[in-house]
Amino acid sequence: MKKNQHTENEVLFQKMGNRWYVFTEIGNEFLYAPLPEGMDPRCSKIELCQVIEEHMAKVVRHAQREAEPTAA
Repeated sequence: MKKNQHTENEVLFQKMGNRWYVFTEIGNEFLYAPLPEGMDPRCSKIELCQVIEEHMAKVVRHAQREAEPTAA
């Protein structure tokens, strides 16, 4: 069984052009991702923050797996 862990990370939302981006640092890795088109964090519900945190944690895990050396 997988336990749901709650972690707190500071995030920065920045609008560039017509798109919003979210920036954060997780495990000494600086990450960013575009929000879905049309989404504005200023008028979205608070639950969005947890979704973003979970998404960014998945991005970190994926990046770490990609960086692991493969066995020959």
